[in-house]
Amino acid sequence: MDESAIQRLEGLRPSWKREWEALLRSEPTLSPLGNPDTLVYLMDETIAEVLKSLRARALRHVATNSRALLAPLQRHCACGLNPLLNYYATGELALHAVAAPMLVEHLDEALTSYHLLAQKEIDTLCAVCQHRAGSDCPMPAMTGTAHRR
Repeated sequence: MDESAIQRLEGLRPSWKREWEALLRSEPTLSPLGNPDTLVYLMDETIAEVLKSLRARALRHVATNSRALLAPLQRHCACGLNPLLNYYATGELALHAVAAPMLVEHLDEALTSYHLLAQKEIDTLCAVCQHRAGSDCPMPAMTGTAHRR
């Protein structure tokens, strides 16, 4: 993605956040950590990380050197209690909604970069989950495995 497309995406930040917050608040809250009043404060940092990744052109490196499976985000948490599931799923929907008309030729790259960040963050929180040690939350088979194309 070239710098002008990244700048257009950055210009969509206010509408992306508005759409994201509306979607996030429409989802059920599974735990205090999943409270939308708390999660909205993460949005600027999440968007900054996606833009940073796009600027660094890290997507090609990640796709060839890691397990960039792009499975649905819910598959990364077997128990479904991870508070970041709704956060990242709604952010992905919001990104698609606001960026599709303006970034047609770059939309897949933006969505993939976002999705990879979401996978990493969800996997990180699942790694310290209290339910993981019990039989009620087996780790998904793909977590922790290297995948090269």
